[in-house]
Amino acid sequence: MAWSISRNRKNIESLAKLQRSFKKGQIVDPCSDSSAWYKAYGTGTVTFPDGKLRILSAGTDVAARRGCQFNLSGAKTLKIRFYLDNHTDMYDIQFYFSNDTTYTDYLTYSIRFWRLSAGWNEHIIDANKLVVRGGGSLTREIVSMQIRVLAYEGKTASATFDPIIRDESQRGKVIFMFDDGWDSQYTEAFKYMSKYSMPGVIAVIPTRVGTPYYVTMAQLKEIYSYGWDLANHTQNHLDLATLSNPMIIEQEILLGEAWLNANGFSRASNIVAYPFGSYDNRVLLAMQSRRAGRIVMDDTVTQPPPDKRLIKIQRADYTAAPDKLIGFIDEAANLGGVCLYLFHKIVSGAAVDNLEYNVDFFKQVVDYAYSRRADIDTVTFSDWLDSCGL
Repeated sequence: MAWSISRNRKNIESLAKLQRSFKKGQIVDPCSDSSAWYKAYGTGTVTFPDGKLRILSAGTDVAARRGCQFNLSGAKTLKIRFYLDNHTDMYDIQFYFSNDTTYTDYLTYSIRFWRLSAGWNEHIIDANKLVVRGGGSLTREIVSMQIRVLAYEGKTASATFDPIIRDESQRGKVIFMFDDGWDSQYTEAFKYMSKYSMPGVIAVIPTRVGTPYYVTMAQLKEIYSYGWDLANHTQNHLDLATLSNPMIIEQEILLGEAWLNANGFSRASNIVAYPFGSYDNRVLLAMQSRRAGRIVMDDTVTQPPPDKRLIKIQRADYTAAPDKLIGFIDEAANLGGVCLYLFHKIVSGAAVDNLEYNVDFFKQVVDYAYSRRADIDTVTFSDWLDSCGL
């Protein structure tokens, strides 16, 4: 089944499908009322620059609190969106929804440091995963709300919040992504997924194509003709954040993109998978003119992504049983998010490190994604970005 739909027509169809699947949510709190929010405790400040709640922690926990009156009975999801000025110094962000003013009966949710990234962050919280303290309940009135921010000791960091929204949803998506271009990505992954006409993405290192243990040019052409994306994993797979010269960073990205374009693989050539998931501000600057960048951070992605240069992906840890990976598909379907999987080598027998994943386990995950096709789509990276208008 070769690629045949024109880009413009495909974009129009993708956007129409997204609009049909999107359900607008309800604002729980706009996080903009300076007369309602106040600092409850801690070292730091609670301010409203540009009309948005900003909580600054100066190395200890600081909490902003407000009285309220709303009911979350029947809520399925809460969408939280915030901007971090210095994510590497931020340790934890916690949300509290209390049934009393003394915080005896409440529900809480924590977003820890490994789920935080630079700039805008967006998280969809499954209401069933709110942690209950005391007699906290969604079916009782919420009369007080608190957001607690904690920077590392001796550090200063702030979070600025957009409105908190309940039950905003759209159709979930799954993306199978394979880094480096190992030969098993053709012999095992592509061949098996073709049985279901399911697409995937290979992040290609041009200098390794056709070398031992890697895919050949002929295999890449076949994969691409079946609608798979071939993304840019840079020319030589160097750790971009460790390169001393910004011009070399740009060159590594540019050469990888140029190689893909020169060989007729332009569909996802400006989507970059950072080697080792490593990046810094110089890398992000180089990515301003590219379509998207992918880091390595385990989390379900929201639609559209809050920062196209920092798209997260779930690593298929070699110790992970299929049930764990399958759970991410369920989560994406339930929350209307995107589950991106990262694989490297697909191997027979026991996987021995994080570059490997057992082929039988892999097939179980693919089978399950196909079984959920009525309520979640398996797409390529470029398909998903098209649907987001990016």
